[in-house]
Amino acid sequence: MPDSGVSYIAWWGAILSTILACLKIWEIWTNRFRVDIGYGFASQPSQGHVIFIRNLSSKPIILQYWELHLCSNWWPFRKFEYFESPTLDIGDDKIEPYSSKKMSFKDQNYFSVGDDAIKGRKIYIKIYIVGRKPFYKKVYG
Repeated sequence: MPDSGVSYIAWWGAILSTILACLKIWEIWTNRFRVDIGYGFASQPSQGHVIFIRNLSSKPIILQYWELHLCSNWWPFRKFEYFESPTLDIGDDKIEPYSSKKMSFKDQNYFSVGDDAIKGRKIYIKIYIVGRKPFYKKVYG
């Protein structure tokens, strides 16, 4: 008879630890690093383009630098061609959790996204975030 009491305690401990492990995995998954890119392109240089870098994670990130590239071909034969970046002295930008940074391209910073300008290529942004390797995210195309 004493064995059945020990068995209940063991089962209760196993079930409780499994539930707690699942909750921890869910917490890690929801707090992972996530960045999203959005855009709004206009046809007039006076209106300009807007690109958003959104921090979808629960921790702030520091944007160190960014570059816009045109990408041709498919993986693994992709070729990236640089065409726009900020001045070298932009400094770091802190992007708070669940918020975004807006980058405007008006007048002299305006670039064309018409078929004759990008020639079937896609526009990517190369993002430099402190503590991570630089990575590309597709903006348009």
